[in-house]
Amino acid sequence: MPIPSKSLPEKPKTAKERVYSQVREWIINGTLQPDERISDQEISYYFSVSRTPVREAMQLLADQKLVTVYPGKETRVSPIDLKEAGQNYRIMAELQSLAVELTYPHITPQTIDQLKRINKSFAIAVNTRDIENIQRFDDQFHDIFLHEINSYFMSEFTKILKSHLQRIEILFYKEKEVISSQTHEEIIAALENQDLKRAKDAMRNNWLYTLEKIKK
Repeated sequence: MPIPSKSLPEKPKTAKERVYSQVREWIINGTLQPDERISDQEISYYFSVSRTPVREAMQLLADQKLVTVYPGKETRVSPIDLKEAGQNYRIMAELQSLAVELTYPHITPQTIDQLKRINKSFAIAVNTRDIENIQRFDDQFHDIFLHEINSYFMSEFTKILKSHLQRIEILFYKEKEVISSQTHEEIIAALENQDLKRAKDAMRNNWLYTLEKIKK
């Protein structure tokens, strides 16, 4: 079959998807605080949808442990558990180290140039404490590796895990510097030198560095 000359338009999001995406973002960026009550009625009114897609979105968020649903009573934003966060950072560190290993055979000079461009923008965002762009460019940096692997399960698990870590980083970033572009530079340098072990270690340290900063 010939490839279409134009890309197909993006499929419109369902009501459930729109509610899920926005409420998830509000939880991550702190608009909705830990333990805050979420009103189905208010969410329904905000999105001009019935309460059915709202409940479906809340259940999806509950499956990801971002909210706690008390059937017949209320829904609340899940609290932040720092002990659990420590475990999550270690899981993410190993998962991302594996992503480097699986991506390594496909790394090209163009890939490295792309990582450098993204990290330059990331460094500017870190220096200006632009939290929105810190998240944006950090996601782009790590998504390079996930894109090359093209694994649905690794991408989805990483997305869920990172949503919990970003909540913590935003909370602590207001008080201390917990993010650095230097660890990204170490990953890039190792890839340029074709040193897989060093690249994997640098990726692992990228996540453990943040954990150590938060614990101090």
